[in-house]
Amino acid sequence: MRQTDQVAYLERMLGMVRTNTRDDGPGLSHTSVEEYYDPGRYQREVSLLFRHYPIVVGYSCQLRKAGDFVVHNDTGQPILVTRGTDGVLRAFLNVCRHRSATVETKPCGANKRAFVCPYHGWSYDLTGRLVGITDGTAFGDLDRSRHSLRRLAVAEKYGLVWVVPTVLEEGAEAALDIDAYLGAIAPDLASWSMQGWELHSSVPIRPHMNWKLVVDTFLELYHFRYAHTGSVYPLFLDNIATYERMDRHIRLAAAKRTIVELEDRPREAWRILDHAIVLYELFPNTVLAYTEDHCGIFTSFPVSPDESVMHLAVLVDPMERAKKTEGYWKANAELLQAAVGEDFAIGDAIQRNFRSGANTQQTFGKFEKALGWYHREIDAALAAG
Repeated sequence: MRQTDQVAYLERMLGMVRTNTRDDGPGLSHTSVEEYYDPGRYQREVSLLFRHYPIVVGYSCQLRKAGDFVVHNDTGQPILVTRGTDGVLRAFLNVCRHRSATVETKPCGANKRAFVCPYHGWSYDLTGRLVGITDGTAFGDLDRSRHSLRRLAVAEKYGLVWVVPTVLEEGAEAALDIDAYLGAIAPDLASWSMQGWELHSSVPIRPHMNWKLVVDTFLELYHFRYAHTGSVYPLFLDNIATYERMDRHIRLAAAKRTIVELEDRPREAWRILDHAIVLYELFPNTVLAYTEDHCGIFTSFPVSPDESVMHLAVLVDPMERAKKTEGYWKANAELLQAAVGEDFAIGDAIQRNFRSGANTQQTFGKFEKALGWYHREIDAALAAG
């Protein structure tokens, strides 16, 4: 995040503190409650957003060396990502070309020289090429070149790995221009220099909530005073946050109570992560939360109209990690999990209540404008097809 943007955000939030105002939009916004449980709508979202958009499926730190791999199934597509001996990161459908068994059954690993199907032993090298067929003479003149693992578009940048979970046509380019997709947010992600960070922890959480309702919980600070008294609220000022729409994505910052200490300090010394957290909603389903020494990454995936799985990962700068005890990092991860648990306890009830008939729409206040932006972006994507 450019220093000028950091100062502008901090000044904006300090102004809210002085005047007891909020970062209001021009008016209220709404979204239909049916969008959170309608089966037809749900299926359209899965078929478009989780098949044709770049989705974060892993982290650079999991895939540094040749033979490192990650398996990901939560888009509804079986995905295998691996690093080749040529240093190239590739993604495939994790499906044997013989009789459709899952090739790699472990969630992640290292030092792979080949992927061997556990059903009949067909094997594939790190480029996805079919290199071995058990009792191959029984398959006559089968063209092995046409039975490689099916390729997916993949990108690795800023410490993250994205995949578009739809099979590429033969000869199509597998490299994904992720900067074009990220747009104005790309320079911010570059500035945080997360490429060399380590994965401290990753846990799946399975709320009885629509996947979009999970993302909603990260797009406003209005609820902190009530929902998070036992976890993160003591760290933050009440609903002092600033929001910005950046192409299809969203950037926001939430002020810690220490922000008032900046009033008498020179602006050239201001550093936003000392006195706020900076969050990015990466469309359609990922939230990054940057703090002074780590990044919480939240990825929400659909399971059914009323269920989702969210992965909460914590990435840490190894230089920062070395300065502090493991107890410190464990406590930070547990604090994030506690706050998410508080959100999801309420969210479970919200999901049930959608069908009660009490409301036909969700109402977003002026300072909840990011929620309106997010749902309008989803509506626009579905309308465009």
